[in-house]
Amino acid sequence: MRSIFLGLLLVALICTGCEGSGNAVVFAPTPLPPDLSPTVYTHPGGAFTISLPPDWSVRTQNTTTLAEASFAPPGVDLPLLTAAVINLGPVENSPPLVDLINTYQAQIRPDARRYSEQDRQAMGDGSWRLLGLRETVTGAPQQINTFIERAGNFLGVVEIILPDDATQVADLQRLVNTFEINLSANLQPTDLAALQGAHPADLEVVSFSTWTTASGVFFVTGEIANNGTSPVIGLPVQVRLYNQAGEGIAEGADEIMGYVLPPGGFAPFSLRFGQGRPVEAYAYMLSLGGDGWNSEAAPTIYGAEALTWTDEFSFSGEGHLLIEGRVTNNGAVPVRAPLATVTVFDAAQEVIAAVFSTLTEDELLPGESLPYQFRISEMGGQPANYIINIQALSLDAQPDATADAETTAEAETTAEAEPSVSAETTAEATDAP
Repeated sequence: MRSIFLGLLLVALICTGCEGSGNAVVFAPTPLPPDLSPTVYTHPGGAFTISLPPDWSVRTQNTTTLAEASFAPPGVDLPLLTAAVINLGPVENSPPLVDLINTYQAQIRPDARRYSEQDRQAMGDGSWRLLGLRETVTGAPQQINTFIERAGNFLGVVEIILPDDATQVADLQRLVNTFEINLSANLQPTDLAALQGAHPADLEVVSFSTWTTASGVFFVTGEIANNGTSPVIGLPVQVRLYNQAGEGIAEGADEIMGYVLPPGGFAPFSLRFGQGRPVEAYAYMLSLGGDGWNSEAAPTIYGAEALTWTDEFSFSGEGHLLIEGRVTNNGAVPVRAPLATVTVFDAAQEVIAAVFSTLTEDELLPGESLPYQFRISEMGGQPANYIINIQALSLDAQPDATADAETTAEAETTAEAEPSVSAETTAEATDAP
């Protein structure tokens, strides 16, 4: 501090000597560069620490049995590093670490269905590094490095998505080496399955299919999971098609189906390009949210806790899937405008069709029931199973304008600039079955 003060004093004296000379010299302070030196991040539950640049975004999850956090560099929507810690209890009461790793890789990891292990290496500190490939929802390969270690009663799992940017790869390699488990953290003992709750983002695309009907209509269908703790209303879904030069040539946009996507729930979407997929389409981008989008306040919704329904299916002579049944209000209060959503899956559990319809605008009194029926004529494959979800509003809630008997959003040709989004997925534009 003293050297700075003397320097300023010297500047003041020099300026005083220049006064009246007609050639005054102005001394402007040079702004210091932003401090991007790593800072130590401590999980809110105290279960672990890790060093990361101060401008990285953080998403945390802190329960009595799971401490988890995901980190993303500026301008990147999908977190590139996720760390999770659980308490398995005394070492002597749990399987060896290698057995825990085998179980985690085959059964526990949230992406187990789309993940394949390529190699594994024992590290000098007792941890293991597992090299793998994950197939994204669009079918593109994604390189994943997973680090698993045991420290006392605790098990830590760190996963990094290796980006194309070499600088980011180097940053991630440095960060993962700073991960430390706090042996005195207050985590309740649990089993390995608790790690299934570790998700890098609140909203996740868990299924994504593209397909073309016999008449040439191009569909993009899928399913969104809400991994967060708050209900989501009116989540926008946008698909844009690009040519090989990266120019936007078509887009379709709509919202997820249903009144509310509750925490832990799923909601389908379906976008319809009536003029088909342009022949010059080379890649597509799926975006959730969008610039300035925020979920609205959730209205009072009644679901499976108050409504029960039956369902039967058959196929028409044209091969259309027919689903019909009855919904009953088993609750204690009247509800209104019950909305039914149907999600159809193929044998690989990919969404091949999704429809919704408001069954009636009238009230459904306690004990009352009404029938429903769906005819699904356009599907992107052979149906293997389906899910029906029915939600109804309280009497003082108004149905959303999108809750009509619509099934898809029609695409428009456009070449607008890409908006900022909360999550995105890109891939080459190839047809799904």
